[in-house]
Amino acid sequence: MNDQAPAAFPWPPYYGHFNFFEARMRGHGRIKAMSASAEGVYDLTLTTGVSIRVFICECYSFGAAEYVETTSKLGRLDAIIINSAWCGYTSDAKRTARAEKVGLYKIGDFMAALNRPNLWDYLNEGEKEAFKKKGWL
Repeated sequence: MNDQAPAAFPWPPYYGHFNFFEARMRGHGRIKAMSASAEGVYDLTLTTGVSIRVFICECYSFGAAEYVETTSKLGRLDAIIINSAWCGYTSDAKRTARAEKVGLYKIGDFMAALNRPNLWDYLNEGEKEAFKKKGWL
C-alpha cells in the first residue's frame, strides 16, 4: 500500500525553480519579455506584442483531469508546458486543451509552437500521426 499522499497542486518543481524554462525563454527570438506571476505561472510577451500566460508543470503524468484541475485553479491559460524529460501528457489532455485553444507541450515543442500564429494548434509529427489514427484530424 502506498502511504504517500498525492503531490499538492501546483506540483512543485523537482529542483525548486524553473531555471531551465527561464533560460530557454530568454534565448528564444520570439520572446520580448517574461515575468513570473505565481508559482509556475509566467506571462510572456512575444515580439509581436501578444501576451501569453503559461503554466510550467512537472507532474509525472498530465491527463485530462489534471488539465481541468489546472485551469479551474489558475484560470485562463494559453499554454501548459511539461518541463521535465521524465514527465509527459496524454493525447486526451492534448485534445482537451486544443479544443479550448490552449497549447499543451513538452518544452521543445513549445519553443517550436512560439513560431506559429496559433500556438495552441501546434502538433509535433508523432502527435499528428496519433491524432489521425484516432480520427481527431
